[in-house]
Amino acid sequence: MLVTTSYNPSEELQDKAIQTAAIWEGTFVPRGKDSLEKLRSRYGIISLLLVTEDEIRYYVDDQPAIFFHPSMAAVRVKRLLDGQTDLLLQASDVQEGDTVLDCTAGLASDSIVFSFAVGSKGQVTAIESERIPALLIQEGLASYHSDIPGLNEAMRRVQVRHAEHVAYMQSLEARSVDTVYFDPMFRSPIEESSSISPLRELANSNAITFEALEQAKRIARKSIVLKEKWNSGEFTRLGFEHVPRSNTKTTYGVIRL
Repeated sequence: MLVTTSYNPSEELQDKAIQTAAIWEGTFVPRGKDSLEKLRSRYGIISLLLVTEDEIRYYVDDQPAIFFHPSMAAVRVKRLLDGQTDLLLQASDVQEGDTVLDCTAGLASDSIVFSFAVGSKGQVTAIESERIPALLIQEGLASYHSDIPGLNEAMRRVQVRHAEHVAYMQSLEARSVDTVYFDPMFRSPIEESSSISPLRELANSNAITFEALEQAKRIARKSIVLKEKWNSGEFTRLGFEHVPRSNTKTTYGVIRL
């Protein structure tokens, strides 16, 4: 993976790109006057990370750039501020001050909503096994700015860990979190989901294992939540007995502890 900057970078921005390349196992190349396509062609590397003053963007092949954005989390936080409910928060029964472990962060939309709900007295840890999504959310949560009250603070509070979730849970003490959350790539994708489509090639496509579920039962105090398509067989396979009704194509299965 190449790492470069926007045109005419400041010394600070170039240093950030160099550090990013070192941390995330990329190769820094000065931008100069070259286009991104010219850089990729010159070095024969199809993946490139562009570090700008505002954000970090990931390019691969001829696909659109992938970058962090709170996406539906912003809409959901607005609804919460307006006094509306959120199905995920209802299903999980997450409350202010709770500790939540999001085992499949993706681009962290649900982690942000959890963080907003638990507030400054709570804690949300977002686990992401794949390098590029982990990089994008770690940088994006720390720097993205929103005018929605409380959203910036919620994003900054999320702790990102680049790790495999079973191994991470094994490192935790029993009953050390309130809620464990799984949102794996669906067994049968929703193709029209525009927010997920660019991420699909980078994401971990593995199903949730029984080992992961046993670890979740060991560390959780209140609930384990699984997001899937409303008619998914994963709820039955894994023993999620309570599936809240939803008028969307996705819903949440819950194991109460």
